[in-house]
Amino acid sequence: MHSTPKIVVLALIAWLTLTGQLIMAADVMPMRWQPAAAEGPLTEYRQKVYEVVENQARYLISTTRPWEGDPTLRLLTDSKHGEHWIRPNTGTVAGLAFLYRFGPYNAERVGVSREQLLSNHIIPMMRYLVVTHKTGTRPTSNGKPWGDHWQSAHWAHMLGRSAWWIWEDLPEDLQRGIQSIMAHEADRIAAAKIPHRVKNDTKSEENGWNSQVISIAMLLLPDDPRNEVWREAFPQWAISAHLRASDATCEVIVDDRPVKDWFLGANIHEDFTLENHNIIHPDYMTCYSLGLGCALDYRMTGRAIPEALLYNVPQIYENIKWFILPDGGFVYPSGQDWRLFRNPDWHFKHVLMAVYANDPDAWSIAMRGIDTMVKMQSRPNGGAVYAPGEYFFPSAQMDLIYYTSLTWLLLHEVDELPLRPDLYTGVRRLDGGKLMLNRTPSAVHTLSWGNKIMIQAVPNQLDRIVSPHFRSGIGHVRIEGNDRAPSPKLRDIEIENTDNAFKAKLVVDHGDAIRSQITVESQPDGTFTFSEELTALKDVTTTEVGTGLIGILNNPTWVYERGYRSLTIDNDATHVPSCSGMAMERSGIHQVNIDDVLFIDSADRMNVRYASEPKPVRGRVTDHLYLNWIPGRKQWQAGQPISTTRVTIQCATNGR
Repeated sequence: MHSTPKIVVLALIAWLTLTGQLIMAADVMPMRWQPAAAEGPLTEYRQKVYEVVENQARYLISTTRPWEGDPTLRLLTDSKHGEHWIRPNTGTVAGLAFLYRFGPYNAERVGVSREQLLSNHIIPMMRYLVVTHKTGTRPTSNGKPWGDHWQSAHWAHMLGRSAWWIWEDLPEDLQRGIQSIMAHEADRIAAAKIPHRVKNDTKSEENGWNSQVISIAMLLLPDDPRNEVWREAFPQWAISAHLRASDATCEVIVDDRPVKDWFLGANIHEDFTLENHNIIHPDYMTCYSLGLGCALDYRMTGRAIPEALLYNVPQIYENIKWFILPDGGFVYPSGQDWRLFRNPDWHFKHVLMAVYANDPDAWSIAMRGIDTMVKMQSRPNGGAVYAPGEYFFPSAQMDLIYYTSLTWLLLHEVDELPLRPDLYTGVRRLDGGKLMLNRTPSAVHTLSWGNKIMIQAVPNQLDRIVSPHFRSGIGHVRIEGNDRAPSPKLRDIEIENTDNAFKAKLVVDHGDAIRSQITVESQPDGTFTFSEELTALKDVTTTEVGTGLIGILNNPTWVYERGYRSLTIDNDATHVPSCSGMAMERSGIHQVNIDDVLFIDSADRMNVRYASEPKPVRGRVTDHLYLNWIPGRKQWQAGQPISTTRVTIQCATNGR
């Protein structure tokens, strides 16, 4: 037997370490966090937030189970390698680790002691995630390990941050396994080409979450030889998420370099809006929180926060403030393809801006979302914030516990926050995003003329009533011989506005057969006028005309709704229960009234239809109110007027 020379062994270990194939347990970056005073103006909301995390933990713990591949390990999903099976577990682990490490833990509320939380849940879940990663020893139950996925850096960062919080209480082999995951994912991201896109599908979100895992790798492997590469890559990924085309020549100095030297491509419009899922999407405008959220890592270790994390972010946030509704959610001028009731998802984003950007409005906005979240969790759902039917994304409940944990930490960064409770009124015109908003005391009026053509008048109250249907204000026309209504196409638009009013004229074609000429006018007192003239462009037979559409929210359990709508058509009043499937058509009427809040008046006679949606779609129930309803087979000659609709819409505030 010949022994291997010691120098060869040491060289092999060094090579394996550098290539990410071997991680020796090492000291992590020490936590030097000094939380703010326990008592003060923020005490009430700190306690509210912490109790939400505890209650959510109780619910999530009840859904965990042993892994069939090894009953000593735990998870709360099927065992598969993709987003919908790994991300829920990493988010939950992070929330549980937060409770174990921080705050006034209440075992009765959580359902287990702190010690049981660690031994029976956190460590078995972490071990499952470590063993099934590409750096581990086993695949998930579908035969594939997780990792090297377009989003896996995002999942990994949650696992890594949770481990950093409780590092000293983790077994050494688990520490090594988690360090290996962070190094593997961080190396992959640091070596990757940074993507960029402005139209349709911004890369802002991906670049933001990819930056996170690099930040966590630096926390867990501060002495690793690759740290220098990670330190350089982190701000590059973070700043790339929010660059505009004009930043290619920007001389402003950020982290000792002019912005133009950071520039690799743009991800947002010049007006600081961004597109994702082919719409101007307020949800994705909040993705600044991914990179900026790493500021907490820097603060908790006593390091200066990179300037790159805030570049262009205050301007993006200034836009976001114009979308806020009283319940802490957003108005959606271009529609919403995700669930509507995401109010609890946003408080972390606002608190970040209050703490790290000193925004005077951010804390008052965050309070709205927190209050709504508490109200949601008070329902009998076993501690869960979201009720069945309000969400469809598998990670919704688990992301929530993680980000609510981060909110609690942020609220201990400062002793108090500025509070300016009155949001803006007036017009916000965003030509890059092709949006117009007019905020009035009683309503928010919106116009979208980009990838989606939409018109809305949304009550400015807790019960928003109006749903962001993708064909709001436009509706549909069905042509004989076609199974689907043609997508509306904008042919022309003229817009004029002042500081508190706007007027727009649109020409919209339903295919090549029907033209809609629409005029909308928004006034500062909340009055909104809508007129439409439909004309046949050629000889055509319609089977159904339903224009002037207003989506009406009618949810069974939403905290600011009642489970039914009071509908009055002229003097005919009725209740429409949620998901009832009721439908009614009325001809020759002048007024429609929803809940004595949304009033639609016409001097002319209208033919209207109200149809109740039988079940939730995309996390909400949207009934359909058509102000111009022409059912059945009708023949039209080229140039023939089909219909004229002229209405005034006003909103009263009833406080709900």
